[in-house]
Amino acid sequence: MAFLECRDLKRVFPGKFALSLSLEVSRGELLCLIGPSGSGKSTLLSLICGIDRPDSGRILIDGRDITDLEIRKRNIGMVFQDYSLFPSMSVGENIRYGMKETDKAERKQKTAELLDLVGLPGYEKRSVHELSGGEAQRIALARAIAARPDILLLDEPLSSLDAPLRRRLRTVIRQIHDETGITMMYVTHDREEAFAVADRIVVMKGGRICACGDPESIYRRPSDLFTAFFTGDGSAIPMSYLTGSETVSVAFFRPEDIEIDARHSSDKYYTLKDAVVESCEFTGSLYIVRLSYKGSKILVHSNHKPSGHSVTLCILRDRILEMKDDLQ
Repeated sequence: MAFLECRDLKRVFPGKFALSLSLEVSRGELLCLIGPSGSGKSTLLSLICGIDRPDSGRILIDGRDITDLEIRKRNIGMVFQDYSLFPSMSVGENIRYGMKETDKAERKQKTAELLDLVGLPGYEKRSVHELSGGEAQRIALARAIAARPDILLLDEPLSSLDAPLRRRLRTVIRQIHDETGITMMYVTHDREEAFAVADRIVVMKGGRICACGDPESIYRRPSDLFTAFFTGDGSAIPMSYLTGSETVSVAFFRPEDIEIDARHSSDKYYTLKDAVVESCEFTGSLYIVRLSYKGSKILVHSNHKPSGHSVTLCILRDRILEMKDDLQ
């Protein structure tokens, strides 16, 4: 049985947006929600935690229907991007605010354990005003965990931080999850962040779920062109360019599945001759090459700089996905 269930959940904002979905989350799972702005990610979290109420459908945690419960009775933790720490309290007081322990010594020990968990030992007496953005977010995580919630919801928790710090803290969040075993739902606009931390990823669009699966499956075997392009770079060209047969479908492939001016057997690769190089950028680890072939744009990640203006492309056959052109 699923630990968290959203059954036929609907929330309509007339003239603006409608959410309609069903979703199950396993106990101890870290589920990431990704999708464009307005796809319904934060709306779903608001319904689960009780900030908003659904027009229809039910929400259950461990078999208990919480749909109509007040926020404080749901035992759900929430971490936002703006930290929401109490400025008049010390770090330790912030963490202890939601604790269920009543014994003073036990509360102090638990605070020290949580500070160790988030990598900030000895910060108990510090003022909130002394914290950097990354430190404040880790204290917000510690405070949310201190209440021992059944589920921890994280809504864009790292979006206000710079890229290097986001990469460090996403590792911290994954470590916290693995050490505590807490069930987490994590909203992010950063697909790399989702791939790095998630057990499973849900892709949303227009208030609905359009894809759900483990990170590698979502990336390697997307179910449609929207999911394919939203979860990573790629190219989509008419399938007829590869097969020579008349078809209205398109071939999708990732930039790492192509080699430039290589010699390979035709049973493993499709070959496109005379692709025109439009630009080439060196990133330090590889070349990002943008090409044109019969009017279609193709992106390649190459270990070598193209030697000419016109090149031959070799595309791995088993990496090509044939899809409907649903982006038109």
